[in-house]
Amino acid sequence: MPFGTIPTGSVTIHRTGNYSVDYQLSALPEIAAKTKNHADEFINEEANDVTEAFYAYARPLLGRGMPQPHRLRAPQVTKLLK
Repeated sequence: MPFGTIPTGSVTIHRTGNYSVDYQLSALPEIAAKTKNHADEFINEEANDVTEAFYAYARPLLGRGMPQPHRLRAPQVTKLLK
């Protein structure tokens, strides 16, 4: 690439191993409008959560500090009856 030329494209993540990745600049025509669907094994049978297979896939991309999901619950309130 000649000096002063600004590279164009998008930074993409490529797996190089189980817990390692490499970042590369990819040309837009190579990646634009190419959606990658996740495997069915990443969604549980009830279709309302992800499986351990998804966590195994995502951990190398997100790092060690991946938060554990929690369900939010509204605080209980006293029921008023008249």
